[in-house]
Amino acid sequence: MHGDAVAWLAERPGLEDSSVIATMPDVSELGVSLERWREFFLSAARAVLLAAPADGLAVFIQTDNKHEGRWVSKAGLVLRVADELDVPLLFHKIVCRRPPGSLIHGRPGYSHILAFSRRARDDADHPTPDVLPDLGAMPWSHSIGTRAAEAAVAAVRRLSPRTTRIVVPFCGLGTILAVANARGFDAVGIERNRKRAEAARTFELDPAPAVK
Repeated sequence: MHGDAVAWLAERPGLEDSSVIATMPDVSELGVSLERWREFFLSAARAVLLAAPADGLAVFIQTDNKHEGRWVSKAGLVLRVADELDVPLLFHKIVCRRPPGSLIHGRPGYSHILAFSRRARDDADHPTPDVLPDLGAMPWSHSIGTRAAEAAVAAVRRLSPRTTRIVVPFCGLGTILAVANARGFDAVGIERNRKRAEAARTFELDPAPAVK
């Protein structure tokens, strides 16, 4: 749906039978100062963590950035808010954006997947990789990649049995929505860009991700 994801989440704390998977936009996508973006990012992270019910998951897929030669740690900002709200971290995975050893200017060669929950526990008897080799297919330039989306959705399936719906603020063209639907979840996306919101309604992955 077209709308303000932060406001939508703030009006719906503790979404029943749901988990939330978020990829908050970068400062370059919002077109504001770094300080204004930081305020937005912290408020968005707070809204995501509060929207997830106690037995659901709040999952963040984020890529750090550099601004004027200084590192901007989105993972660090999310962890800061989670600590303030006393929401435990279930896992922290790394997704390679480029092969290890690559030289990249301005953007790191990896993304973060961080999952939080008040009640869920990560089962040590069923380990999953902490480092994913690549993002998978990239349906559009700002996409998180299908492998990252699969890892996030699979974590919800594994760790939150009561979740029947995945809520995706800042859904873009709908990569996470399509993966969630392929795994049998209902999915709701919120996107501030009207054209992308319309595209997300009918977006399908090609080929469809394998359901395990």
